[in-house]
Amino acid sequence: VFSTRIRYLNCRTCVIHNSTNRVTIYQMRYVILGGGVAGTTVADSLPLFDDQAQITLISATDTVKKVINLEQRGEIVSSFDITDSTPKTDKYKFICGVVTKCDVHAKTVTLKDGSVIPYDKLCVATGARPNVVFPDIPEVIGIRDTETVEDLECRLKHCKHITVLGNGGIASELVFAMKKCHVSWVIKDQTISSVFVGGVASKFLLDSLGQVSTATDSNAFSSVSKRHVYSTTVGASSDAEFQGSALGPDWYSGRFFEGACPNEALEIEYNSEISSVKKVVNGAHKLQITLANGKIIHSDILVSATGVIPNSEVFRDNLKLCEVDGGILVNRRMQTSNPHVFAAGDVCSIPWRESDKWKQMRLWTQALQQGFYTARCMASAEDEIVEPDIAFEIFTHSTKLFGFKVILLGTFQEWEGCQLYFRITPHQEYIKVVVNESRVQGAVLIGDTDLEEVMENLILNQLDISQLGEAILDPNIDIEDYFD
Repeated sequence: VFSTRIRYLNCRTCVIHNSTNRVTIYQMRYVILGGGVAGTTVADSLPLFDDQAQITLISATDTVKKVINLEQRGEIVSSFDITDSTPKTDKYKFICGVVTKCDVHAKTVTLKDGSVIPYDKLCVATGARPNVVFPDIPEVIGIRDTETVEDLECRLKHCKHITVLGNGGIASELVFAMKKCHVSWVIKDQTISSVFVGGVASKFLLDSLGQVSTATDSNAFSSVSKRHVYSTTVGASSDAEFQGSALGPDWYSGRFFEGACPNEALEIEYNSEISSVKKVVNGAHKLQITLANGKIIHSDILVSATGVIPNSEVFRDNLKLCEVDGGILVNRRMQTSNPHVFAAGDVCSIPWRESDKWKQMRLWTQALQQGFYTARCMASAEDEIVEPDIAFEIFTHSTKLFGFKVILLGTFQEWEGCQLYFRITPHQEYIKVVVNESRVQGAVLIGDTDLEEVMENLILNQLDISQLGEAILDPNIDIEDYFD
């Protein structure tokens, strides 16, 4: 038995002296669970901070999500595409397997095939799965990964009527992409796409679709004021077992969501929820869907797009979970309740805030940002001060809705007492700027506005815009030069 002395240089490598006087460099063993944007970003970024890192990426599927065509549109805001790829890199070792156990005391993870993988530091980036209503009915499906999209694409070929439940990005884009099919869109809100935009923007998006049949009368889109400044008063508003990683921007690009109905129609059920779903035998359609208001919809498929559930069950006995959403709680260094285990992406819940202009939303943009920051935290020494990235200063998200580029910045949803500045060009662009005490707090940019960078700077720097006021959106004023 040899006596061994270990002198840590930092948390990444250490020099080991033993009785033979031989010196070796110990490589830190990093294990990342999850092949989504967060997981692959951690794996790709770790070598930037620890060039001696021994990295293993474990994914439930044999393909992973990779960020490509990354384009910075400001200091924080960026746009990118996501592609499925088979890992071929010398940066890390890739294992296709499903984690069934995590022993935080022994620092090991066990896979379904019995393999035991040791680690020094672990990152959980297992993502989330669709919150599917009535999951026991085969005709009710969730949209989350490439496999479920392909399944829907195949099923649609024989469908004449489809019902979509949900009001977020996936539901909105699916409704936009659907062709040759009668679509019933069931939303619990007064306006479409309310997760991202308000009533005025919803009307702008609906107008881009052309003629829309609405089943329930709603005053949400009855008129839009031509004034540019609004004072707001906000009131209350009435192996299939293991899924792949979440979809990214343009997830429907190249897909053919075409049904078997010669006539297209979109029917929107506002302020509605589904109370029951029954299978129909020998009927024209496979499902009988009953809404909370008693209305019955006969449909072939129900797509459930009502949010996600973090994939945290395996870690329930070892790590502290959020009581609200079931995500793994992390601190400002993305550490869980165990300091050697980190979490990033949809599986984690972030209770802390660096700014009131940032909030957590389970989006691919934040998965990328969290992945890079988590890699930096994992590679840092325990006594090293690590400040959150600037990405945690303001909320930023780039996506597409109804074929339009959409940029969301800062506190983009209005609240009582704020001012709203609008510039709207029908079918081309929609700009909303949220202002409080003569300072920009947030913005919604739809279309090719080229205002991402300047709005981001105004929010970050909190410059006084009182001299311009609503003229800040005058197309004849170059506000980038004005605030330079």
